[in-house]
Amino acid sequence: MKKHIELEQSDIDSLHDVILEALNLPDDIPNDVVIGIWYSLPEYLKDEAVHWGIYDSVVRDNIYE
Repeated sequence: MKKHIELEQSDIDSLHDVILEALNLPDDIPNDVVIGIWYSLPEYLKDEAVHWGIYDSVVRDNIYE
């Protein structure tokens, strides 16, 4: 079952940084795009992020991959 998770700004910022690095984007991307990418991630990655935090280096690495 899919869960709706409210992201705090610090979560969005961490995910934003991973996305920019993973996609090699030179520019900023808006928060609504970051949130859309969050909801497109596999459930197991979101579960890891909820458990450990998006800022966790292992979680960030897994999202990056």
